[in-house]
Amino acid sequence: MLAPLQRLGDAPRRAALLGALRRAYLLALAALAVPGLLIGVPFGVTSSPAPNSAALLGLGASALVCAALALGLAHRKARPAVPGTPEGRDLSVQAAIQAASAPAVPLLMACTQLRSPLTLLALLALTLLALAVGWASLTLWARRAGRPDAAPGDAALTDPAVTG
Repeated sequence: MLAPLQRLGDAPRRAALLGALRRAYLLALAALAVPGLLIGVPFGVTSSPAPNSAALLGLGASALVCAALALGLAHRKARPAVPGTPEGRDLSVQAAIQAASAPAVPLLMACTQLRSPLTLLALLALTLLALAVGWASLTLWARRAGRPDAAPGDAALTDPAVTG
């Protein structure tokens, strides 16, 4: 799972960087979600439903704010990435790992609301939205930090057998 991150080199191409960012994003999401699910699901099963709609609305609003803040901080982390540099590569990987907390927060909140179906569905929808926004951001960060992919006619310029 971590091999694509190790093989990036100092100045990765956009396609290789995007694949590595996707793996880092999913690995970080799993690292956050699996322990949270193991704790949140039993808590959600044994707890009583929230008493009123104001509490549920507050829970949904706080999940939205947390997800938005996590994505905003990840974008801020990736913004100074310089294309084709080791620093740009590192900033993009760090941003991908940081962005994984955006869908993790509403997912963990959803686990605690297993007995409130409407709140559960709303938080799961927010989880999917944050996941999609984070996934789309990876493409932007790879485009910003990676070297352009070689065109099919450029193989002679990059092939060591041809350049000697």
